[in-house]
Parts: sequence; structure tokens; C-alpha cells
Amino acid sequence: MQGFRSDVTITKKGVIDLVTEWDLRSEELIREELLQAFPDHAVIGEEGDSTGSGERVWYVDPIDGTTNFSQGHPFFCVSIALYEGDTPLVGVVYAPALQTEWKGAAGLGATRNAVPCRVSPASTLEDALVATGFPYDRWVNPDDNLREYRAFMKCTRGVRRCGSAALDLAMTADGTYAAFWEQRLNAWDMAAGALLVQLAGGRLSDYDGSPGEPRSGRIVATNARLHDCVLETLQSARESETPRA
Repeated sequence: MQGFRSDVTITKKGVIDLVTEWDLRSEELIREELLQAFPDHAVIGEEGDSTGSGERVWYVDPIDGTTNFSQGHPFFCVSIALYEGDTPLVGVVYAPALQTEWKGAAGLGATRNAVPCRVSPASTLEDALVATGFPYDRWVNPDDNLREYRAFMKCTRGVRRCGSAALDLAMTADGTYAAFWEQRLNAWDMAAGALLVQLAGGRLSDYDGSPGEPRSGRIVATNARLHDCVLETLQSARESETPRA
């Protein structure tokens, strides 16, 4: 928060993929604390190389929503998850500017500011507020999510784009959104939020309906009851027109 709405120095990792000194300082602090507390664990973060070793791995996004952070927009967060092999154990998503913390652990459920999370009760897309995001290469890659976005705008209560996949997943877990979909993400973007969705009673999958793996780069997360409808809408949109290069 020391850097929020300050004169932030921005470095570009890509045309619209940004990093600030606060991303680097946040990750450095988190790595230091985790490896001190758990020296036999590994840490994989967005801004640095993998450190440590062991079956238990922490996935760290020091600031998910860096573009928002750098522009003074409050929708950014820190996302941290612990996995043992393929099994998620712990997930935390903390949005300091919103003063909101989502956290959960296997067998213990998920909470938002200490209140138990429950997925949305929406039973139709017409009653659903959903969320998505757009990949960093959307300027040059024709598979840019615009077909899918347009399809859901036509059949839902609304589509939101917050600019942080971790926050979108957390808000799917707490019932704000009935569904979220996005592709070309990284493990640190999704690992914590995906666990929160599962713990709150939601469902995860890939776009084709196969089991959702937060480290695969593509995810559909829903309140479970709308999952098949969301998949059908996605697939129909993706088949409706061929992306143009």
C-alpha cells in the first residue's frame, strides 16, 4: 500500500504486461517469509525463479492486477497457494485497497473477512453475473476472448472484467459472480482462487469440461449448477465464428 496511488515506476514485460518495483518487493518479502517458515518447501512466483525444493510448493502472485495497481485502481491483490503434488491445501487472496481477505484450507472451507463463503444461488444465466479477463497477447492473437465475451453479454445479467483473475475467482467463491472463465493464465493467477471456489461448493473445469487444473492455463469456475450451461455457451461461441488473424 505504500506504493498505491504513488509515482510508480513501470517496467514492461510485454506490450501491455507490466511490472513495478512493488511487485518485486512484495514477492521478495513473501519468498523470504515462506522459506524461513518452511525451509523444506518450494516457492514459485511470477517475478522470480523457483526457489527451494520439496513436494510442497507455494504459488505466489505478489500483485495480481498490476495494471490496476499502477493506475491507482483498487482491484488488485496478493495471491498465495500451497500445493502438495497435485493436491491444493491452502489458498489466500488479499486485496489491501479493498480491505478484503479470502482464505481457505482443505477440509476447513473458505471465508471472506471471516464470513463463510458460499457460491451464487443463481440457477439460470439470465440471473447470473459473470466475470472474465482478456489475455496479454490479445492485440495480436485472434483467440482474444471477444467471441465468448459477446455471447455472455447477450444471455447474462452482466459481465465484469476486474483485471485480476485471483479476485475474479475469489468473488466466484463468495457468490458475487456465478461464473468465471479465462485462458492463457499462469498457476500463480489461479491456484489460490480455484481452491476457494471448490471449498465454497463450486465447480472447476477446462473449457471442454475435463477436470479443471489451475496450473493448466485455462479455467471455467462456476457455482456448479450453471456449469453445463456456461460450457455450452463457451463452446457455442468459440464455434460460431473463426477468429481472424
